[in-house]
Amino acid sequence: MILHTLHLLGGRGASRPGALLRSIPCLSKKMMTHTLRELEEMELVAREVHQVMPPVAEYRLTALGRKMVEPEETLYHWGAEHAAVLDRGDAHVTRVRKGAQGAV
Repeated sequence: MILHTLHLLGGRGASRPGALLRSIPCLSKKMMTHTLRELEEMELVAREVHQVMPPVAEYRLTALGRKMVEPEETLYHWGAEHAAVLDRGDAHVTRVRKGAQGAV
């Protein structure tokens, strides 16, 4: 989710942690920090610290990170395009499961 959000915010270049946190509902600061560190270790995001007071950190996708986002974006758009069908399928699975529980 963080890669996708960085991609969306990337039109403005780098993103600060506060912007990421506000853009992803229910994401805790601790989990965001942990995930950003992992993504940085995997070289999917780059962190830049500006030496001002107080210090400011910004994150941006690396070339590898942009490549990683491409299939995620394709899958996201496919899901959005087929949401109605997928929702109907989910309702069908729920009805089948409830029917199976009643048969036990």
